[in-house]
Amino acid sequence: MIFTGATPPCLIVPITGTTSAKLVEEAIEAQLAGADVIEWRIDFLFGTHQNLSFAEIGREVLSPILEQTSVPILLTLRTLEQGGQAKISDGRYRLLFAEMLDTLGHLAAPAKRIGVDLESRFAGAAVFAEKALKAGYTVVVSHHDWNETPDDLMLRLIFEEMLEIPGIVAKLAVTANSEEDTSRLLRVTKEVATDHHRPLIALAMGEAGKRSRLEGWKYGSIATFVAVGAASAPGQPQMSELKLALGR
Repeated sequence: MIFTGATPPCLIVPITGTTSAKLVEEAIEAQLAGADVIEWRIDFLFGTHQNLSFAEIGREVLSPILEQTSVPILLTLRTLEQGGQAKISDGRYRLLFAEMLDTLGHLAAPAKRIGVDLESRFAGAAVFAEKALKAGYTVVVSHHDWNETPDDLMLRLIFEEMLEIPGIVAKLAVTANSEEDTSRLLRVTKEVATDHHRPLIALAMGEAGKRSRLEGWKYGSIATFVAVGAASAPGQPQMSELKLALGR
């Protein structure tokens, strides 16, 4: 799994460039800053180039990043409905992920360095997760709530629905409107992690949710997202801030 081997929590740095050269530059910068995993937010590129296919860009972005860095890469295509930059239909989402897996195979990308993020709302998430897992990749199944932090029962249900897919890492991101929201998310995360013994990522977006990014690992969240430069989500701390808080 791409999140193992790092001192808890695993530090994931998103890169959001909209050209191949910029993405490679950001990936190198992220590794130098201390990233344990680089997250390629593919939706930023697709948001500005709607007609691209993954087959077109995969080789010119992935190959140089794999060659010029040594840390794992998490491939994330975040849709507009889940707070991302790409407005795409379910059919196109399916096509892009099929192209992604095909391109990774053609590139012979080392499986131990590759992770893919699948949105839980996607009807084909379980099918694609199985294919990616068989190829040896890490699979994250994610759910984002950009309005609120649901009640405790709903938080648990969301986690458990994602965990119905065997072998995946379940990621739940909510919006904290108070510190109590953050405390509830962390409490439920700890309960689910204890009950299921499965890897989880949990975070609360927004200023009120910052504690989840700094202390989530104490409650069973294996990773946190940290910025090197512009943040990709509300409340995302800078690498220097996070390292100071973690005493690194």
